[in-house]
Amino acid sequence: LGYCPVVQEARIKRHNYLCELLMVEAKKKDWVVFQEPLLRDTQNELYKPDLIFIKEQQALVVDVTVRFESRQTSLLDAAVEKVRKYQHLKEQIRELTNASDIKFVGFPLGARGKWHQGNYELLKDLGLSGSRQEKVARRLSKRALFSSVDIIHIFVSQAR
Repeated sequence: LGYCPVVQEARIKRHNYLCELLMVEAKKKDWVVFQEPLLRDTQNELYKPDLIFIKEQQALVVDVTVRFESRQTSLLDAAVEKVRKYQHLKEQIRELTNASDIKFVGFPLGARGKWHQGNYELLKDLGLSGSRQEKVARRLSKRALFSSVDIIHIFVSQAR
């Protein structure tokens, strides 16, 4: 399902909705948000991280992904992969944001609603209280799960 063109629009919609939820929380805490900025590396390759949150000298470069929890480490692997994808763009991010403290964050959610424990670190960095982190985590996980169910329904109805 992750590559099926029939459900591509629904996957993008799910991804964008999850990004939107994070943006709303960040803005409540007075972060400036850059959405999908276009950045070129030294080889002139184009990159587009989902979100960059900026406050004072800090920039959080965040890439959200929804993955099927096929292995125990699926979400951790996805988080590491996302950090690796963008960490070489540190200078470009510095130029864009004027931040001196730049952190790269992979933010994976399980297609079946599994929450990656490492995601709490971003919510904490954004300044969310412990109780707010829990509420946001539940909301993101539920949205990932319910959207996956919608995607399966679309796939099944189109596959006939």
